[in-house]
Amino acid sequence: MKKIDFENHFYLRELIDYLGTRSELPKFNKETNSVQLREGLAAPYGKSWNYGGSMLDDICDFSEERLKRLDEAGIDVAILSSSPGIEELPEKEAIYFAKKSNDVVAALTKKYPGRFLGSATLPTKYVDASIKELERCIKELGFVFWHTHSNYRDEHLYDEKYLPLLAKAEELNCPFYIHPSFSDDPDLKGYGFNYPGAGLGFGQDTMRTSLRLILNGIFDMFPRLRMILGHLGEYYPFVLDRMDNRFAVVKEPEYNKLKHSIKYYFENRNVMLTTSGNMSPDALRCTLNVIGADGILFATDYPYEPYHDIIDFLNLQDLTDEEREKLYYKNAEKYIFAKH
Repeated sequence: MKKIDFENHFYLRELIDYLGTRSELPKFNKETNSVQLREGLAAPYGKSWNYGGSMLDDICDFSEERLKRLDEAGIDVAILSSSPGIEELPEKEAIYFAKKSNDVVAALTKKYPGRFLGSATLPTKYVDASIKELERCIKELGFVFWHTHSNYRDEHLYDEKYLPLLAKAEELNCPFYIHPSFSDDPDLKGYGFNYPGAGLGFGQDTMRTSLRLILNGIFDMFPRLRMILGHLGEYYPFVLDRMDNRFAVVKEPEYNKLKHSIKYYFENRNVMLTTSGNMSPDALRCTLNVIGADGILFATDYPYEPYHDIIDFLNLQDLTDEEREKLYYKNAEKYIFAKH
């Protein structure tokens, strides 16, 4: 069965080398092979727990080795997306590395046609430059969506300054994927790496940014826009009904600008979820029950997760052939790749 991977990460080696020269955040520590985005928090890229060797080599790989691993996993198409850092650089460097990342990905899509697709990396904090680069990525490079992060250290996508960029994304029929980054919430500090990171903070920060976008009425302003969230939607499937219930009971029109319930935007497929990094049978069943099979896309989270983990997990789940087809590729073709 055809499989399209919506979360396949990379870093440019040139970007890592540059981050290694910086004394300010974001930076790269050569001694520990770690990318540091927040004080006291560094994402390790040392020994790979997936394939042996170095995680840094895995994520910086643009060779046939990446293609070989796709083949071994039985994955037909991988959509490449840059890991965080570029969006937090000064303007000149952010623009340079965003364009360079997009050019390298575009070259790979041409080298292996049909096997790799691109998601746009933008110098997001610099909105005019981002609009220009997004147009180039969609119209000239043939990319399929824009990949961004839950915060830009001191700014978030729900800030008013980003409305023109979101408007351009809708105009270009370009979905945007919000991937987690380390939160700027001071209450998440002091408990090591996992508490502010993948163990809790990543999901919390993505929920904050995505929910504030919804509550700001983004999908009423731009009804053809689509937002993609990983990890089976962070916490949404579990809390959607309760959120709508509470918002209905306590009316606060100055904060809630929605024309519909929160759940409506999931049912209308303005918001779609992926399987990346969540291999809980109960979470998957809850997501299917609340969101429906039409609202889920396949994603691996490579190389942070090995391909076989999510595929082995999904193979063991009690899914119909129709549900598997929707999840693996039909939803992508219907909702993301189709011009609507």
